[in-house]
Amino acid sequence: MARKGRRRGGPRYKKVSLSLPKRLYLVLSGIAMGDDKKLNRLIKGILEDKLQESTVAELEMYLKKIEEEEKEKEEETETAEATS
Repeated sequence: MARKGRRRGGPRYKKVSLSLPKRLYLVLSGIAMGDDKKLNRLIKGILEDKLQESTVAELEMYLKKIEEEEKEKEEETETAEATS
């Protein structure tokens, strides 16, 4: 009799920590009526809908924008330090 492959244990989903602006958090929390489980489901639903509509190229553009913004901030701090 053939053996089945061993199933990996642990949760099916990975846990992710997310930082939100306070204003956005308050709006989403209000929609979820202050319930953390509902809030998590709401955020998960929003992310899943956005990911289904997006292409890989669009998602890569988000990363490029973030990297460019970080480079600009670094350059600004370097020029500010040089002029000081």
